[in-house]
Amino acid sequence: MTRLLSALFLAVASAGAAEPAVFSIKTMTAQMKYDTAELVVQPGQAVKITFENGDDLPHNLVFCQPGTDTAAMALKQMEKPEEALKRNWLPDDKRIWAHSKMLNPHEKETLSFSAPEKPGSYPYVCTFPGHALTMRGTLKVAAMADILHDLKFALYLGDWKNLPDFSKLTPHREGKIEDNLLQVKLDDYKNEFGVVFTGKLIAPKKGSYRFYLSSDDGSRLLIDGKEIILYDGIHPSGDIKEQGTTLEKGEHEFRLEYFQGGGQIELYAAWKGSDTQITPLSKWLHPKWQGGTKKQKEFDPIPLAVTNEAVIYRNFIQGAGNRGIGVGYPGGVNIAWSAESMNLALIWRGAFMDAARHWNSRGGGHEKPLGYDVLQPTGEATPAFFITDKPEAEWPKWDKTTRFDGFHWQGYSLDAKRSPTFRYTWQGAEIEESFAVEGDGNKPDGKAKLIRTIKVSGKLPANAWYRIGSGTFENKDGAFLSKASIPFRIAAAGAQLAGQNLVIPAKEGTMTVTYQWAQ
Repeated sequence: MTRLLSALFLAVASAGAAEPAVFSIKTMTAQMKYDTAELVVQPGQAVKITFENGDDLPHNLVFCQPGTDTAAMALKQMEKPEEALKRNWLPDDKRIWAHSKMLNPHEKETLSFSAPEKPGSYPYVCTFPGHALTMRGTLKVAAMADILHDLKFALYLGDWKNLPDFSKLTPHREGKIEDNLLQVKLDDYKNEFGVVFTGKLIAPKKGSYRFYLSSDDGSRLLIDGKEIILYDGIHPSGDIKEQGTTLEKGEHEFRLEYFQGGGQIELYAAWKGSDTQITPLSKWLHPKWQGGTKKQKEFDPIPLAVTNEAVIYRNFIQGAGNRGIGVGYPGGVNIAWSAESMNLALIWRGAFMDAARHWNSRGGGHEKPLGYDVLQPTGEATPAFFITDKPEAEWPKWDKTTRFDGFHWQGYSLDAKRSPTFRYTWQGAEIEESFAVEGDGNKPDGKAKLIRTIKVSGKLPANAWYRIGSGTFENKDGAFLSKASIPFRIAAAGAQLAGQNLVIPAKEGTMTVTYQWAQ
């Protein structure tokens, strides 16, 4: 499965201006995604972004105002593609306030700007045709929360395996921490000591607040005498514990207890409100947060590359059911065939599939296509053949409990270029389906075509129809143009529109259908 990366930039609050926020954003090879899905900065903060395109397709980085429908904005360019091409696919839209150039494969660019003064979520997106649906993220502008006030410490000496009852112990030394940041290296003691920190936290308003804690060794965080997080015992600071609580507006008693048994001496604490960033309360920052990033990933991607012959991927494919057969063809056009519905389930352009989900752990779940402009020409989980005297009627759908009547899967064979021919029988007739690609699906010029050839051997029943598309169409220039969000054309001899169904009379012999993106 593809990586999910979320960057949360941390900066210790200070009386001066915020330090510049430095980002690195890369494109994920063959996955149509940025490697960073979220950035967080302070209002007006200086921002520097190194944007690197490691992919084999062009990409840009475009920042927009909050609430912008970035997919619709990018798609609107295609109303006047000649003008959009002259702008190198940068929309002429007043909601864009910062952007990179369109980077060619393996190019790099550095952007520098000041973050907006107004807090909010500012989307960023790639506006190259077909990329905006998946290649996007969010720049969150939020102030830092307040830090501690009147922070004091009480240092205790002792050898413990768990937090002691400090109320029954006499402090070895007490004092005030001038910078109001938690710190445990108060003396030269390396082992066998404990510290109790007390201070004030000021909640700017009534609401929900979240606290974070990690330590080596044990620690406990309390607010107004209530335990919020307990991380007791002898352990490294591997995890960051977190817990939310509701606070009234105003001042609250803060208490943090810590003990050191042996080894490393580490203590990290932080908090945030509903409209503030995660703000450290400690001088030491946990490695998972230090440097301004928090990364989350499931698996390293395993993209299946298509070169000079077809690549087949048999597995659970999103939109093709549990018996999906993905085929990546040379030329940047891919399909997913369903051996449940005996029909073409998906068509898409660009990258093929990521095998990581099904290669790691238990391999569960449905993987979605890696590329873009994903089409379901006839909808999900429906057969192509149907017997009816009213072709405008609703086509049957797979219900996962019974097979479609009259269909029997016969497998597939490969030609010299590993392109499959799918075989099945319907109502006693033998059916063969194969596919060929014309043009380059990686280019947004609308010239890439998928040609579907259906060969029928044997007599078919009366009133048999073959559905090649579903939805709203208009007959234009000898083909049927879909009015879906991703427009495409379907052409076939004898095609006719029957309600929401685009059909041809099913017959013995050969039928040919051409699918083509309209942009």
